[in-house]
Formats: sequence, structure tokens, C-alpha cells
Amino acid sequence: MVSGDRGQAYTLEGVLAAILVVTATVYGLQTIDTRAWEDETESETAQLTARANDVLTLAGESGALRDSVMCYREGSSIRGSQEGSLTEFERILNTTFDRQANQYNLYFSYWDGSESREILVSQTETESSPPTTAASASTTVTIADNTSLRLPSNGCEEIPLTVKDTEGSFYMPDAAEDSPLFNIVEVRLVVW
Repeated sequence: MVSGDRGQAYTLEGVLAAILVVTATVYGLQTIDTRAWEDETESETAQLTARANDVLTLAGESGALRDSVMCYREGSSIRGSQEGSLTEFERILNTTFDRQANQYNLYFSYWDGSESREILVSQTETESSPPTTAASASTTVTIADNTSLRLPSNGCEEIPLTVKDTEGSFYMPDAAEDSPLFNIVEVRLVVW
């Protein structure tokens, strides 16, 4: 009987030790402050959001964004990391994001007669979707009927044709046929 009492004591001691270890682990995990990591991620996202807004504002004010919208052709892409003759907007993307090893997707949304249509005009090499911590910025570009077309080659050079002259061959339709407004494009930049 003495050995049976000893076995019960060892079992009770093991159970109490396990409870003590679990309690210490739970208490220890509760005392760890994870805000430093969360704050760092939020700070990085806020910085990327500010940079993305700055890029769109600078490109919009200089006319580079309108030129890129007018230069884009279905199936092509706008990339800051490409070699060769870059448009002004692509140079801005290159300097601000590509050289800093940031990834980004660029979207154009416009009215397609009956609904809004969004096209992906630039995507990073990785075909994965942006993480939840990605920053996003957007602005609009107004296209009038008399806005000149641009050639995708030679740095997006202006040609003597307007969007109204294209008769449906431009990638976006005339959303307001009875007005001098051709369409409004929302440019959205997602960076991570």
C-alpha cells in the first residue's frame, strides 16, 4: 500500500506542475506588449499611404498622370521598373517605389456606358494579391472630348487626334456623348 500512495503523490505532483506551467505561460503571454509591432506596421502603412498620395498628387499636378491615362492601351502596362523610354509617371513610380523595393498595383476605373469598369494597368512580378497592410491612394482624371491622344512609344508623345476622333477605338468609351466631358477615370494605386 505504501507504493500505491507514492504513485498517487507522484501523479498529484505532476498534475500540479502542469497546472503551474500552463498558468505561467498564459500569464507570460498576457504581459507581452505587441503594440510595438502593431504600431510599426501601422506606421509603415501610413508612410506608404502618404507616399502614394504624394505620387498621385505630383503626377496629377504635372500632367503626367493624365498623359499616362491617355497613353495607356488595352493589354499594355504602366511599369516604373521597365527599361527604355519611360513616361514621366513611370519615372515617378520608379523613383518612389521600384527603387525602394516596394510593390504596387495600379488600377484605372471609368464608366463603361452602363457600369463602372476597373482595369489593372500595372502589377508587380508576384501575382499574389496585396496584403491587408497595403496602402491605397486614389485620384480622378477628367478627360474632355478635346483631350489629345498619346502614343505609347517615344515616351507617350502627343498626337494631333482627340479622344472624340477615335470613334470607339480608344480603350474607354465616351460616357457623356451630349457634353464636352468624355469620361472620368479614377486612378487607384495600391502599394506594399
